[in-house]
Amino acid sequence: NDKSQIQNGPSAIAKITAMVTILPNRGTAKVKSVLSGDTVVLLGRSSGEGHKAPEVTFTFERVTAPRMASKANSNVDEPGAFSSREWLRNLCVGKTVSFETRKQGASAGDRVYGLLFMPDPTDNTKQWNLSVESVRRGFCTPKVLGGDTTDDATENGDSGNSVEDYEQALQSAYKEALSAHVGIHSAKPLVRKLMNAGDEFQAMTLVEKAKRICTSGTVKCVIEYVFDGSRFRCIVTDPELESSNLLYGSFTLILAGVSCPRVGNPRLNPPTPSEPFADAAREFT
Repeated sequence: NDKSQIQNGPSAIAKITAMVTILPNRGTAKVKSVLSGDTVVLLGRSSGEGHKAPEVTFTFERVTAPRMASKANSNVDEPGAFSSREWLRNLCVGKTVSFETRKQGASAGDRVYGLLFMPDPTDNTKQWNLSVESVRRGFCTPKVLGGDTTDDATENGDSGNSVEDYEQALQSAYKEALSAHVGIHSAKPLVRKLMNAGDEFQAMTLVEKAKRICTSGTVKCVIEYVFDGSRFRCIVTDPELESSNLLYGSFTLILAGVSCPRVGNPRLNPPTPSEPFADAAREFT
């Protein structure tokens, strides 16, 4: 196996279950999705035809982003959460990034903490540290430097200097963001209140309003989650629907005239397997 890729197959599952090494210290992977301004899902290479590509939740080390709206916080964003997530999603989803792991295994649960890098969009000869660039734009803030810096560095095979250099870069970027009043440091960062179809509004109301109000009858949305190749959870982001109180409405979209095999659910007891080609259809979408 190529050690620069996310490990997969039964051995990887065993490692995750045992809460030990999940990723190598350094490598590359594709960004499947972005959960928030500081957390992404990395997608590795499948071990062969018919095998699902492994996924790992990867969180930026030593920074934090505002929490996205969810049931846990009454479906209301922390200020700037959506803007933070969208900047990162537009930047890197579907692209290959380089990673460095800093914390994983027993001290991190089933996720990995570390750094992500990708080429500077304006200069391919340079690499962006996405944590630092996010802080620079006011989409994340650095955590307070703890007293366990040396332990963290030793555990991951890094020198203390590299940790200190990273922390200094974060603090410098944070000062830039404060001075420029950008992102969460602006006067009024965006705060969304999510609405769910069936609870706060009816899906047919959205259809009718879109036909009457939206340009060409189409609605601008963000796909929040892909259930399978033909079924998605979407969030309305079209400003033309703000007056109708449908902005940030959440609904399920099913592609018309087609059907796709259903993806299995490993959390059920007993787990349900995916139908043939279901995983490939979802990955394609």
